[in-house]
Amino acid sequence: MAGKEKVLILEARYDAPLLEKRMREVLDAFPLELEGKSVLVKPNVLGPWPGESGVITHPMFVKAVVASLQERGARVQVGDNPGMRGYGRVGRVLKDTGLEEALGDDFVNITASPRRVPIRSRFVDETTVSAQVLDCDVLVSVPKFKTHVSTIITGAVKNSFGFLVGGEKARMHAVAPRHRDFGELMVDIYQLRVPDLVIMDAVTVMEGNGPSCEDIREEGKMLAARNGIALDTVMAYMMGIEPSRVPLLVTAGERGLGPVSMDDIEVQGPLERFRGFKQPSTVPRMAWTAPFQGLVFKLVSRHALRADPGRCTGCRTCEKGCPVGAIEVKDLPSFDAAKCINCYCCYELCPEHAIVLNRFIRLIQR
Repeated sequence: MAGKEKVLILEARYDAPLLEKRMREVLDAFPLELEGKSVLVKPNVLGPWPGESGVITHPMFVKAVVASLQERGARVQVGDNPGMRGYGRVGRVLKDTGLEEALGDDFVNITASPRRVPIRSRFVDETTVSAQVLDCDVLVSVPKFKTHVSTIITGAVKNSFGFLVGGEKARMHAVAPRHRDFGELMVDIYQLRVPDLVIMDAVTVMEGNGPSCEDIREEGKMLAARNGIALDTVMAYMMGIEPSRVPLLVTAGERGLGPVSMDDIEVQGPLERFRGFKQPSTVPRMAWTAPFQGLVFKLVSRHALRADPGRCTGCRTCEKGCPVGAIEVKDLPSFDAAKCINCYCCYELCPEHAIVLNRFIRLIQR
């Protein structure tokens, strides 16, 4: 086991005393110099969904992380840039998610501190991130165990997408619309500030076409690691997804950022593959049949999305969040197939789960 990256798996549930106990175990397993240090805790706060939805890192989970860090003398702030346009609405997101009640003044609006920085990427030369991400002494990433229609998995690497401020997220989707390119770009962003510790909420997990669908299952786990690539590889294994089918893991492995093979990872705790786990519809396009799959998807993806009239409230979140202006909302959203880049931002951001994949794509998935 010498020289292998360690990933810790613990049994957990949304119970405050148990979670605080588990967080202490994590900090004992991965000790950090915390006394007097400034620590930024970066959860996954996609938008105004409650903790019970499974879309965001549960507020109780984040609170336990904060308490364990403060217990060891750290000066802790919690922050994220929600995945939605209208970044002045962070207050609404805080309230709707339950984070405001759980964290109080520990949650700060990091959208208010933008900083333009260079980035090593073949897609862009500069980007805008929250200053707290770059200035903190210690960065603790607290992602949610989820799938994703664009990046296959939402874990440590994808959680770093929340570094970006303002319209930068939409711009990144526009400059790298292909799934493989977008996965590579996620690693570029991850490398702007690699987390010192990753603690993943897997008490409830999301399967199927995440990151904001309703396919939630109870698994009662939490994962932790110093190396986010190792943790994401273990998460993919638990989902039944090979790392070679996850573009961001392929890129991370090529860059030597961490192990992308289970043989190179020391797992401590109850490792298991979740039975019957539904994978996102993008996974088949990463297989050896990709050329044929790609042809089929090219034919149907021009009408891949539709709005459910029973759920849509006409809030225009999809219209505002589309990076290429392909959506117009009148009574219901209409999609301009000539402009659409199939980034699924509208699907990801809809607070009512009203944007759905068409039946043919769901059939291909099955």
